[in-house]
Amino acid sequence: MQVRLKLIIVLLISINVSFAEFDFSDIGTVGKKAYDKHQQLIQTILPTYNIKLKKQVNSGIEALTHLTFFNDKININGKSSVAIPHELNPYIFDFKSLEVIGKNLKNIEKIVVDSGGGGNPVLVITSQTENLIQIKVSSFRCSLQNPLYLVFEGNGLIEKIEFVHREGIATKFDPSIYIEPGLSKPLLPVKISINASALRSIEGICEIKPERYFRYYAMPNADRSGKEPFFRGKGFLPGRQLVELGPAYEDRYGAADAMNYLKEDPLRSGYGDPNFFEEEEFWQFEGVDPELEFVLSFNSWPKFMYPTNFPGVSNQRGTPAIDKFDAAADLCVMYLKSQIRDSGRTANWWEIKNESDVKSEWIYHEKEGYDSWQLLANFHNIIANSIHDEIPNVKVGGPTSAWLVPYAGDFKVWKNHVRFMDLTKEHLDFYSHHFYEIGSMDSYQRVKNEGHSYLQGGFECSVDMICAHMNETKNIKPLICSEYGSLNFVRDDRGYWMHIKNINAFMLNFLDRPNDFSIAVPFMLSFMHWAPDSLETFIHQSPDGEFIKTKNTFILDMWSGFKGKRIPCRDTEHKVLSHAVIDEDTIRLAVNNRSGRRILLEIDSILPRNKEIVSIRQRKAFFDKGETQFVNESLLSLKNIELGIDVTSIYEIKLNDRLNPKKLIDENLYYGLGTALNIDRDVEINIPVGQKKIDASILRIGLHKSGGIKENILVELNGHIIEEKDLSFSKGTPNYMDYFEIDVNPKLIKDNNILKVYAKEDGVTLTSARIKTFASK
Repeated sequence: MQVRLKLIIVLLISINVSFAEFDFSDIGTVGKKAYDKHQQLIQTILPTYNIKLKKQVNSGIEALTHLTFFNDKININGKSSVAIPHELNPYIFDFKSLEVIGKNLKNIEKIVVDSGGGGNPVLVITSQTENLIQIKVSSFRCSLQNPLYLVFEGNGLIEKIEFVHREGIATKFDPSIYIEPGLSKPLLPVKISINASALRSIEGICEIKPERYFRYYAMPNADRSGKEPFFRGKGFLPGRQLVELGPAYEDRYGAADAMNYLKEDPLRSGYGDPNFFEEEEFWQFEGVDPELEFVLSFNSWPKFMYPTNFPGVSNQRGTPAIDKFDAAADLCVMYLKSQIRDSGRTANWWEIKNESDVKSEWIYHEKEGYDSWQLLANFHNIIANSIHDEIPNVKVGGPTSAWLVPYAGDFKVWKNHVRFMDLTKEHLDFYSHHFYEIGSMDSYQRVKNEGHSYLQGGFECSVDMICAHMNETKNIKPLICSEYGSLNFVRDDRGYWMHIKNINAFMLNFLDRPNDFSIAVPFMLSFMHWAPDSLETFIHQSPDGEFIKTKNTFILDMWSGFKGKRIPCRDTEHKVLSHAVIDEDTIRLAVNNRSGRRILLEIDSILPRNKEIVSIRQRKAFFDKGETQFVNESLLSLKNIELGIDVTSIYEIKLNDRLNPKKLIDENLYYGLGTALNIDRDVEINIPVGQKKIDASILRIGLHKSGGIKENILVELNGHIIEEKDLSFSKGTPNYMDYFEIDVNPKLIKDNNILKVYAKEDGVTLTSARIKTFASK
């Protein structure tokens, strides 16, 4: 009791100090609500629980690391539940993980969070030992308005359950996170030049194809809010969803006792009973536009296909046994044929296994003695061949990666993906990957401090590596990104902001690669009926049943009507991305600022004779005083436009007459032979360029080094030193992975180009290299 009293006194002292150090007018109403919520946690809730505090080493700030809400013993023998105190619901996402401590926990097969609604989502176990189970709180996709229960299935003894944040939740309120980042730094001048007198063609693609980019995470006819016509009116289409075969048809999401369900074929061990598919009706896509392309992914095969030689390994996502791969393929074919029989169609693109590069999805990664990537390739090949034999017009692919971070494990992750591509070369129609940015208010500062970021060069370097290897092995296939967005975001207005800014930023990357990606689908759902207050949806449902638009619909407002033909544009800052199109009498320019500084933008346009600007409008979402906001406003000029950190803006420039450029500038890409090359010593790379007429060219080089690159990088092309690149700004970056570009005199470009890149320090890896050529027609 004395220790608890001392803790309360310490907390009250820290509360009084934090209250006095800032002005509420600086953080706005959202920040004030966050302050009140924080005070409720520290002052009222924590004194009633067993907790752990620590002093953060660098800052000296006191922080909460553990909050124990169950400290008893419960034997799990089949199925048992533990309540999460309802007063903790608002704070779940302030922690990083939920941890279960006990004995024999390897035999816990599944943990579900029951929120009293439909769905009962399975929690993703990220680590499981005999004495500890760890679950990322990001897998709590459920209604926080309702009481929550953890439902354990299997066998084991549970002795303690706690929420954990090892870096710590500061007991002193931090107002800075509710203030727009970068206000303390001077504005960075940036100029963007648009050439509206010519069209831009990327590998033969000039027209923006909105259906490639403007998607949301759902399959057609699946939106329970009934807002699919609204999304379509904004130009956004359903793009992708999972088909969880076991939970959907064997378990029936907990309703198997009351419904017809999938059983094992009594005549064929491990196979699905075909009678189920004869009796069941599959009308999901009745009435769906036959021209609509979308992606679906298989996952979670039924239990009668599970391996029996993996004791203690949780098979959360239904990995089939090795001797059941053919049975798994047979089930997929029966499912697709049933869909086509009843709905008249199925998805155009089928991923064989969702996020198969991670252990929880493909349990052979878990165990030594298994060549897990060989098995994964075999599994994809078997299912692809079966589908192609029966339904040849369906495209089949994988590995649908969750974590394409090529340099991880000394580029082991990349070597695994290279091997997968090589092993599936003759069987798959496409390769698919997911790209998630860690939620942060400043992506540039985050990568400098903490590590990996796709939006700070990681995406371009990773995709360039894929394209380079496909070109080198003559295995060129379309790419699908069936999920992208934000991870580890907070559950307030900042969470909306992290979703919006990251999806908008990725959009610029995808728009610039129409030759590579056939579809890119943000992980933004229309509506979650099992989590009606989720921050990952366009629609919420109020307690009285009303459907309400969330701030995520700012994404729809941003990109609605973004169409036309590409035109050239260039900017003066590596970390500012721009993309321009013309549509009759309108120029549309999308600009994303990932420079880590607020920028002062000047837009310069080259217009054909007799064409004049008559109006300018700006659309953008931004973060101000704790709130995510959106504006659609007129501008008087294209000079002195401020754009905040990680903000994307679209400028609509209306002219006095329609544009019809006759000139076309054709861009072609040529990749070097080789990826992930250590350049501690001299390395030569051959970049074949099969083009005679070249008006201009740009060399791109991707590099990685843990800790950043201190010394200059020397670049030689065909015997000419063309650049000595200073990358010292990257010094101290935990995992620097980015690219730089050099304008190259087109007279230097040959049929076979020898690139040499010299590093003056150890540990530098050249991820890939490419030459982009420009030729006017």
